[in-house]
Amino acid sequence: MKTFTTIIIAINPITGILTSWGGPNIQAINWKDAEKYCQVNGLGYCKVDGELICEIPCYNDGVSPDFRNSIDYSLYQMN
Repeated sequence: MKTFTTIIIAINPITGILTSWGGPNIQAINWKDAEKYCQVNGLGYCKVDGELICEIPCYNDGVSPDFRNSIDYSLYQMN
């Protein structure tokens, strides 16, 4: 299955400004099924905004990418 990312658009309680927040990742066969999953499971406030292909963590400095420990989700889809 593929992994899809979502966003939540809500008012920031500290600043009062409308802000986009990262939502939960959804596993589904395709984009349409990811949207349907959100509607059926009480996540209608989430908007599917993309497919998660790879995660690249950072070193402890929080800036430098650690490509050696990256997770390639496209490899999991082939199994």
